[in-house]
Amino acid sequence: MPLVSEIAPGARSGAPAALLVPDASGLLPAGVLVRTRAVGDALDALPEPERALVARAVAKRRHEFATGRVLARELLGELGVRDFALLADADRVPLWPDGILGSISHARGLCVAAATQRGALVGVGIDVEDASAVRPELWRRVLRPDEERWLRAQPGASQLGLAAVFFSAKEAAYKAQFPLTRTRLGFQDVALELDLARGAFRAHVPGFSRALDGAYALRADYALTGLAIAAQDAPA
Repeated sequence: MPLVSEIAPGARSGAPAALLVPDASGLLPAGVLVRTRAVGDALDALPEPERALVARAVAKRRHEFATGRVLARELLGELGVRDFALLADADRVPLWPDGILGSISHARGLCVAAATQRGALVGVGIDVEDASAVRPELWRRVLRPDEERWLRAQPGASQLGLAAVFFSAKEAAYKAQFPLTRTRLGFQDVALELDLARGAFRAHVPGFSRALDGAYALRADYALTGLAIAAQDAPA
């Protein structure tokens, strides 16, 4: 089954009373624009074709969607693309303009978006998760056996946040590869190695001949991750 963002039935779903918006810069290579923002009521800022995509959604989903689209539009403007309705395909993947790569994520009242010109890079994935939501009862679903052994060997106070990093990094890898391969992956299909000293990870993704490098950060109670796929690493 594909990776999903519904982590745990009991996980916190609302934003903190006073949301501290963490900086997501540095998670992706130079030249990739990244922006974060607290989720707000931005639906009126969207063109009608975008609003129609969430017309039947609950209010929480509409606000998350709208904030993500507003961030995406700002990034597209910086890349010279204006008045573009960011729609979605049958797999709910955003249909970015020709020559543009992008990714959007949201969790617990926070939205993050990234965009760049296609060229040296052919895939981009960014993700944010609640740093306390990937609870131990979920680890066997999210982690491969060797990953779980590694996690349980870490200091107890850091385990919950690192579990969220694993979840988020696998989501970022999935988002980066899916538009290229249209391959649906589960958590167990993506093998990760975390580099705690560098705030980095390596993702072993089926169909790719070598590991893909990404970065992570634990900031303001969120796990944030980013991964970009270089043209030379794309499957043949």
